[in-house]
Amino acid sequence: MTREKKLLAERIQKNYKKLWNWHLEHARKTPPPFYCSVDLRDSGYKIAPVDCNLYPAGFNNICPDDMRAAPPIIRAQIAAFSLHHNICTPKKILILPESHTQNLYYIENLYYLTQLIQKAGFETQIGWYGETSESVVHLTSETEKKLEAFPILIKDGLLSTGNFTPDLILLNNDFSSGYPKRLDGIKQLILPSHSLGWHSRKKSEHFKYYNLLAKEFAQILEIDPWLIEIETVEVNEVNFNEGLGLDRVIDTASTMLGQLKEQHKNHGVSQDPYLFIKNNHGTYGMGIMTIHSIEELKTLNRRTKNKMSTGKNKLPIDSVVIQEGIPTATLVNRMAAEPVIYLFGCELVGGFLRTNHEKNVEENLNSQGMIFKKLCMSDLKAPDECEESDLPILELVYGSIARISALATGMELAEHSIPR
Repeated sequence: MTREKKLLAERIQKNYKKLWNWHLEHARKTPPPFYCSVDLRDSGYKIAPVDCNLYPAGFNNICPDDMRAAPPIIRAQIAAFSLHHNICTPKKILILPESHTQNLYYIENLYYLTQLIQKAGFETQIGWYGETSESVVHLTSETEKKLEAFPILIKDGLLSTGNFTPDLILLNNDFSSGYPKRLDGIKQLILPSHSLGWHSRKKSEHFKYYNLLAKEFAQILEIDPWLIEIETVEVNEVNFNEGLGLDRVIDTASTMLGQLKEQHKNHGVSQDPYLFIKNNHGTYGMGIMTIHSIEELKTLNRRTKNKMSTGKNKLPIDSVVIQEGIPTATLVNRMAAEPVIYLFGCELVGGFLRTNHEKNVEENLNSQGMIFKKLCMSDLKAPDECEESDLPILELVYGSIARISALATGMELAEHSIPR
């Protein structure tokens, strides 16, 4: 445990009530999404999110203790969202997932998400948005769990599966290729909204709001905001294969590397800075590269250009973010690892550690070779129950940073006037 992280945890504990009131005030103005997952990077000298997913998968990786503790949190969140949207508390919930029949791990995630909603006390069914000639789509997960999904129907503004008309629709599909406009007229509440999938959402917007909130958070704690910020700049109208906008990518990266070198020097960080270049609309860890020098951008090979030209579903990449690289100091069995935290609204419900035996501490771990390790949180003490020598570091530090990221996503949604 680094000294910096322990000091941060102590500051958070000392100012916990003040921080919680600050958090509640932001959540009142711009509520966070119904659920999300936040990928964190902890370098030892800095902790920040590197991604926030609005339609999280991976519920199969949450540890059993946290799975058992989650249903009351989910029930409370659904009640709160029902009140916020002035609807009756739902009894029936339809999960509308990705139309993945080949990704067995995604189906495993879907099984555990369904279990969570059912154990929270709601009648639950899985819908199917996609072409099929079957009346029931039979799904089998990686561990041979069986699920049934039912093609959706829309009539008079109500979405159903024929025999099941939900009160609320829970979306687990980011609609990267574009959202189906026929969902616009649905009378039932859809959470999170289908209008902010990766077809329209930008990583750059998320980190803009995150850094604003991080400054406020740091001011309350009286710490240097640099410890929890992450430099991020967007560059639009790019095409790596054709070289379009590459000069602006190079100029922006050069400026950022220079600034980061100065920051590292001022903060006593011996490591040389590096950068991530990411698809601004990206997910699934696609369309990402790392660079340590501008020369790497000037001498891109064909393979890298191709990788940076298309994202999920082979959609063209025309906008990127250039982001400060934060190496991970977290190791599991000598493999680089990073925590991923799951939230329903503002409440933590668990997480896992993503490891990757094919990547080093500076690289993108959300790629081929990744392995998931349980990261239990439900048995951690609340701050007011802790002895000074027994701080719940993960909940205080990782949990606080993840909540800031969730609040930032709420601000994204508010800017677009989108239901959470």
